Amino acid sequence: MRIASIVTALAAGIAAASAVAAPGQSQRKIGVETKITNAGHGGIRNWQAGPPRSGILYMQDRSLKWYEVTMSGPCIESHAGPVTVIYTTDNIGTFDRFSNVTFPDFGHRSCGVKSIKTSLPPPGQPGAPKPEK
Repeated sequence: MRIASIVTALAAGIAAASAVAAPGQSQRKIGVETKITNAGHGGIRNWQAGPPRSGILYMQDRSLKWYEVTMSGPCIESHAGPVTVIYTTDNIGTFDRFSNVTFPDFGHRSCGVKSIKTSLPPPGQPGAPKPEK
């Protein structure tokens, strides 16, 4: 009888876990301070400059999650099109608030990272929130 109750509890736990991780349902909280693991090993897939003079760079990891990176200064000017980014990581490849970002397109300006927060996709990217009217 005890084995049956363990199997039943285990089956219920698996069903609950699969319901939480159902495809298309994101359980990730937005605006939470975080870091990007494996950034030094191909972990950064895409990036996009934020609004002009905002000091914000959006980065996407290889699992297609977006992050809002706030830099210590105005490193990015008004720019249309792709932005070249060079970034540092720690010795295990993590991009965090101790990293630096350099922008060759803007005279090799370099800024430290002040904050990295989980984010929705930026404007113009698939899944980005629609502007309110």
